[in-house]
Amino acid sequence: MWKKWVDVPPVFIVGHGRSGTTLLRMMLTAHPNIFISSEGAYICPLRSVISSYGDLRDIKNLDRLRKDLLPWLEAVNYLSPPGIDDLAAWVDQFGCDERAIITFYGTWEATILGKEDLVWWGDNEPSHLFNIPYFKRLFPNSKFILMIRDPRDVYASFKAAWPGVHTAESLALLWERCLLDGLLAVSTLGDSAVKQVGYENLVTDPRAQLEEICGFLDVEYTDAMLKFHELEAAKNLSRVAHHRNVVKPVSTNAVGKYRQILTREEIAAIEQRLCTPMRHFGYISDEQYSRISSQ
Repeated sequence: MWKKWVDVPPVFIVGHGRSGTTLLRMMLTAHPNIFISSEGAYICPLRSVISSYGDLRDIKNLDRLRKDLLPWLEAVNYLSPPGIDDLAAWVDQFGCDERAIITFYGTWEATILGKEDLVWWGDNEPSHLFNIPYFKRLFPNSKFILMIRDPRDVYASFKAAWPGVHTAESLALLWERCLLDGLLAVSTLGDSAVKQVGYENLVTDPRAQLEEICGFLDVEYTDAMLKFHELEAAKNLSRVAHHRNVVKPVSTNAVGKYRQILTREEIAAIEQRLCTPMRHFGYISDEQYSRISSQ
């Protein structure tokens, strides 16, 4: 099985956090030939420290690396983290460079879930957005899906899950940076390597959006993708508080929810900073919404 998977290309689901990257991860994982792993926040730190472990063919060095990665995996409820024997067996076959280690951890959970024929594996750590050139160099055939969501709803989701992590102003700045990095990737790599997906479109017409995404990945659409909430992977992830909704069918309940959570001042701060990109993506101002709703 590993022999077949080592050269399978990855697809990275990127964007600002709370933009639907996890929802799309579950939908894609429900496809029989795709697996998107738990968020690999460890990857970029690993990039900067991997050389400090010395020769990873030495079992002691390899085990030290494995143990250092465990807290990262546990933080995202990674399914059955591999033992040293499993990692060592992989290294014996495929080496111990960054590409090999990342591929091992990116596909390991698929073995636990009984996946057999992968066409794509992937990762949905949102911050990978800032490292697209690195991933493209490491995996030349990789692809990227850029999730975009109304920044007001993004902030509302952060505010509900982690109060105080962001202000409206800091969220707006980070959303803008994510958008710029994403659009730069689209401009540089082209539509064949990067696909934009609007969260609102995904939850409003999931089948149509998933058919488009399957076309982008050159795989056949299956209705099983709409039953993602029944997966063992979804049940496992739902134990993480801010992902508890992944065991529910897709819905539009969170679209426009910012109106119930944010203050007028917070809404105004985001709209003022992001007026132009919001208009470009069809996110009307709250004032316009109120005017339309009252007609």
